[in-house]
Amino acid sequence: MAAARDESGHAAGMDFGPGVSELSHLKSVEDEALLGNTRDRYNAGHIYTRSGRLLLAVNPYRQLPLYTPDILARYKESLQPQAELPPHVYAVASSAHLGMMQNSISQSVVISGESGAGKTETAKILLQYLAAVSAVSGGDLHERVLQTNPIMESFGCAKTVRNNNSSRFGKFLTLQFSATGRMQGANIKTYLLEKSRITSQLDGEQNYHVLYLVAKAKLGSGMEKFHYLNAAKQTIEWSAFPCEFEKLESAIAAIPGVAAFREGMWKVLQAVLHLGNITFKGSGEDDAVFTDKDPIEKASKLLQCDPELLTKALCTLNIKAGLDWIAKPNTVNVAQTGIHALSRALYSKLFDHIVEGINESLVFAGESRYFIGAVDIFGFESFARNSLEQLCINFANEKLQRMFTEAVFESVLAEYKKEGIDVGLMTFEDNSPVVKLIEDSPSGLLTLLSEECFFPNGSDAGWLGKIKETHKKHPKFSEDRKDKDSFTVEHYPGKVTYDSKGFLVKNKDPLSQDVIVLMQFSDDEMVSNLFKEKADPSGQKRFKSAKFVGVIDSFRTSLTQLLTTLNKTKTHFIRCVKPNEHKKSNDYNNDVMLRQLYTSGVVQAVNSTRKGFPDHLTFEELLNRFTLVIPKGAPGSGAKGVKEMLEAAKVDTAKYRIGKTKVFLGVGVLDRLEQVRLEFLASKAVQMQILARAYIAKKKVRALIQERERKRKIEEEKKRKEEEEKARKEAAEAEEKKRKDAEADARHRARAKQEVVQVDDEDELKGMLKGYKKRADGSTTSYFTREVDPATKALLDQQKQPKRIDPVSAATETIPAGATSGGSAWNAAGTWEEKDATAWADEYLKGKVKEATATSAADGQSMCAMLEKMKDANLSADSPGLLDLASEITAEVTTAYAKVTDVKSVEGSASVRSSRGVKRAIFDYSFEVEFEISLESAPTGAEEDAEAKRILGSPAAGEAAGEAAG
Repeated sequence: MAAARDESGHAAGMDFGPGVSELSHLKSVEDEALLGNTRDRYNAGHIYTRSGRLLLAVNPYRQLPLYTPDILARYKESLQPQAELPPHVYAVASSAHLGMMQNSISQSVVISGESGAGKTETAKILLQYLAAVSAVSGGDLHERVLQTNPIMESFGCAKTVRNNNSSRFGKFLTLQFSATGRMQGANIKTYLLEKSRITSQLDGEQNYHVLYLVAKAKLGSGMEKFHYLNAAKQTIEWSAFPCEFEKLESAIAAIPGVAAFREGMWKVLQAVLHLGNITFKGSGEDDAVFTDKDPIEKASKLLQCDPELLTKALCTLNIKAGLDWIAKPNTVNVAQTGIHALSRALYSKLFDHIVEGINESLVFAGESRYFIGAVDIFGFESFARNSLEQLCINFANEKLQRMFTEAVFESVLAEYKKEGIDVGLMTFEDNSPVVKLIEDSPSGLLTLLSEECFFPNGSDAGWLGKIKETHKKHPKFSEDRKDKDSFTVEHYPGKVTYDSKGFLVKNKDPLSQDVIVLMQFSDDEMVSNLFKEKADPSGQKRFKSAKFVGVIDSFRTSLTQLLTTLNKTKTHFIRCVKPNEHKKSNDYNNDVMLRQLYTSGVVQAVNSTRKGFPDHLTFEELLNRFTLVIPKGAPGSGAKGVKEMLEAAKVDTAKYRIGKTKVFLGVGVLDRLEQVRLEFLASKAVQMQILARAYIAKKKVRALIQERERKRKIEEEKKRKEEEEKARKEAAEAEEKKRKDAEADARHRARAKQEVVQVDDEDELKGMLKGYKKRADGSTTSYFTREVDPATKALLDQQKQPKRIDPVSAATETIPAGATSGGSAWNAAGTWEEKDATAWADEYLKGKVKEATATSAADGQSMCAMLEKMKDANLSADSPGLLDLASEITAEVTTAYAKVTDVKSVEGSASVRSSRGVKRAIFDYSFEVEFEISLESAPTGAEEDAEAKRILGSPAAGEAAGEAAG
C-alpha cells in the first residue's frame, strides 16, 4: 500500500534534511548554491543528495545512524523509494530491484569517485540491502555473499595516502535473481589487481591487509621482520584494518570453495613474506649470491619445492651454445627482479584462485532470469609518482565517465533532436578526446606500448619517444619539461604526470620459465595448480600466438566486456565525493568539493535535469500504464490521447513535451504519476483481496472434491479386488470339496463292489435273501458281518478299535437332526446304510455323565465288606490307627452319596444304522471320571468295633475295595 505523503509529496514522518534533497530543485545552480546545499546537509548528517538518476554521496569519515534495520525496512516496503523517501543508497538499490521486477530488465549500479571517496563502503551498503530484500527464508546464500566482503577487502585493499582501505583492484559483482525477485546466486569479476604493491609501496602506504594479518597470526611477528611489510618505514595502525584475522578465517569458513584450500593459502602468503627477505652479498651487476640461505629454505619448504633448484632458477640463466646448455650466473639486479616477479605471481595467482573459489560457492548453476550488477572500480588517482597502474586506473575511470556522459547527456540530446523537442542550449564536458588518446589504434598510448613490448629491443625510452612524436600536438597530451622520462595527460578530473620508467616490464610481467616449471612440479597440489596453464573456455587446444599479449591488453579486453554488459542494463549512478583531503570528519573543504562536483559530472547533471526532461516514454507505454488513473475513462490514442491523459492528471504543461512518438516528462512528473497509480491500486486492494481469497477458496474446494473422488475410486477398486479374491477362494474351496467328494464316492463304490458275491447255489441264494451268507470256511453268518483279509485284521488289531467310516449324518428318534455328519456308507444291494454320530455322542455323553449321582443306604455289614476289600488292597491290619478308623466307619456310616465332579476322558464311537427300514443306534464308550462320596453318620458300639477287626483280617476285603474303586 502506498505510504502517506505530506504536501511536498514526501512520505510523512521522514526527515529529508536541510536544503533540498533534489539538486534540480535549487533556485540557482551557481557554485555557491550547490556548495551551500551540500555543506548544510553534510553538517546535519544528511550525506546523500539526488540529482535525477544520479545519487551524490559525501564520505562522512565517521559512523552515522543511517543503516539500521528499521531504516532498511522503510525502503524495502516502499514502492516509490526515490520519490517518497530521502535520498539513500537503499533507495538506489530498491529502485534497481523494483525496476528489475516491474520492467523485466537487468539493472546495474556504477559507483565511481576519487580514491578515498567511500566507493567500497557504498558498495557494501548496496549489497547489504539487496541481500536483505531478496533473501530466501531458511537459506544462507545472502549471508555467504556478505561474507565475501572481508575476504576481498583483506586480499585486495591496502592503506594509501588518501584512503586507509583503498581498493587496489576493480570489481564487478553480479547478483543473480529469479523471476520472483529472489536471489539465486552471485558472481565476481575482478580487474587489474595492483601487483607492484606486493613488492614495493610509496611512502606512507602499506601492502595488502592480509599480509600483515598473516605475519601476526601465523609467524608471530609484526611488519618489522619482513621487507615487503616494512619498506615504507611506518607504524601499523591495527585499528584501521577492516577485520581481524579471526573474522577473516570465519568469513573463509563460510565459503566452501575457499575454505577447501585455506591452509595452503596461508603457506603461500608466508612464502611470499620470506621471499621478500632474501638478500645478496653484492649489488647491481655482481653475480647473484644469497647472503643467508634461511629465507630461501623457508620459502621452499612452504612451497614444497627443492631449495637448491629454486636457488638455481633464480640465480642462473641457462643459455644454449650449440648442442649444449650453459648456466650463466644472473646479476643481483636480475635475480632480485626474478624474486619480486615470483612473489607477485604467487600473490596475484592466489588472489585469482580465491575469486574462483568464491564464484564456485555462490554462482547459480542454472539460468537466472535477471541480475543486478554493482561496479566498484578504483577511483581516479594522481600521486607524486604515477606509473602504468595509475594510467590503467585513470583510463578505466575515463571509460566509465564516457558511458555516464552518453547515458545522461548525449543520448538524451540525440533523442530530443530525433523527436523534435527544443530544450535550448545544454553543455557538458566531453572526455572522448582523452579516451581516444589512450586507446585508439594504431597510435593510442596503450596500443603503442603493446607494440613496443613485442620488439626484442623495445624499451621505455623507445616507447616514450614514439608517443611524444605522435601526440605532440594533441590538446590533452604534453611533455614534462622538467623530467625527460615523464609525460602528462589531461584527464577529465585534471592533469596527471606519468613516469615512463618500468612501463614495459610491468606490462610484460616476466617470470623465468625455470621458475614456472619448478612451481608446476611442486609437491603442494595447490601451488602446482596455480601455475598450470588455464584451459581455453571453448575447450579447444591453445596455441602460442605470435602476437604479444600483455597486462594492458588483457585489461582492455575485460574492460570492454564490462561496458558491453552495462550497456545492456538499466544503469544507476552513484557519485562518491570526499569533503577534504585529510580523511577527517566534520571538515568540509569548498575547493575540494567543488572540483569533484565538476569532474564527476554532477554540475552538468544538475543543469541537464533542470533544463531537460529526464524521463521519456512512448505514447503506448504511457497510456497502457497510466490510463486507469483517469477518472473519465480511457483517452484517445497517440499524441492526442497522451495530452488528454496528462491534462486529466493535472500535469503542468511546462513539465512535459510531446514528441513524434514519445512524451518527455520533467523532474518528478513520472514519480507523481506512479504515486497516483499506486494510490488507485491501493483503493482497489480490498476488492482484489476478496477476489483472490475467493479464487483460493474455490481452488481449495475443488481440490477437496477431487481428493474425495480419488479416495472413493481407490476404495471401490479395493472392494472390487477383495470380492474377486473372495470369489476365487470360494471357487477353489468348492472345487476342492468336489474333488474330495468324488474321491470318497469312489472309495465307497470300490468297497461296495468288493462285497458283491456271485452265487450259483439256490439254497445259498435264499439264505442271502434272508440276511445270511457263507464265509470262506463254509460257515454261515449274518450278512452284515464283514469279512476282512489277514492284513486288514492285523491293522484293526493295532488300532484297538474299528476304523471309522467317513463322517455321515442321519436323524434318529434318539439322536437329533444334524448330529450326524458326512455322507452315508451303503452295501451293494442298497439294503443297509450307516451314518457316523460320534461327534454328537461325545458331547452328549460327557454332559450326561458329569450330571450323574448315586445314593446307597449302607449298614455296618456293607461297609465292613468294603473294608475287607481295602485290606486285600495291601492295607496292613497293623497300620497305626487303622483299626480305630474302621471301627469308626462301621459304627457311624448308614448312607453313602456319590457325585461326579469331573469327566477326564470319553472314548468310543457311535453310529446310526438303517436296515430294511429299521434304525438302530450302535455305540461303544468308556469313561474316566472323578467323583466324591459323602457319608451319613449312625450310632456305634462295641459290636461294630469287633466286626471291624474281623473284616480287616478277612482276605475278601481287597476284592470289595477293588469293585468299589471300579
